[in-house]
Amino acid sequence: MSAFKTLVSLALLVSTHLAFVQASINVTNPVESTVCHAGQSCQVEWVDDGQSPLLSDIGECHVGLHNDLLLLAQSLTTVNVADTHSFSFVPHPSAGNNGD
Repeated sequence: MSAFKTLVSLALLVSTHLAFVQASINVTNPVESTVCHAGQSCQVEWVDDGQSPLLSDIGECHVGLHNDLLLLAQSLTTVNVADTHSFSFVPHPSAGNNGD
């Protein structure tokens, strides 16, 4: 099975109803040493760091697993970061190899 260094591979891309916006979300899990394995659940968690934009201003986000070139390897979910601060996903084996 493949494994993923999710800090490098996971990017949260934020979109709003009006325009595409990239915003920084303070991800607390996974961390750099975290490895998620294909076919096994991986937890993602984040907090509001108090800097603009606030999570309440960001709202709904489309989340995906991206490779080190920021190319989408796997669509994950849509989540409202203002209402929730975590979700789990299962990396698909076709999404990449160790650290890719």
